[in-house]
Amino acid sequence: MRVSLSKKIRWPSQLFQRVDKVAGDLNVVLIVFAVGLATLDFTFLVTQKVVDRLPQVTRVVDAPSPIAQVPTQTQK
Repeated sequence: MRVSLSKKIRWPSQLFQRVDKVAGDLNVVLIVFAVGLATLDFTFLVTQKVVDRLPQVTRVVDAPSPIAQVPTQTQK
């Protein structure tokens, strides 16, 4: 009877230690994601400010030059 009682007492502490370890690892992952998202947000804000200050783009279309129409001479 004492053996089963000691197993019941140890099991919750072992479970708590495992959960604590997983939570500690998860916190590190969440901090990395938070820093990454903050960096992405900051980069987006900076690029929006830079794009707003750029001069307007003049679009140039490469159109083919018109072919000169030479009147044909007809014989009289």
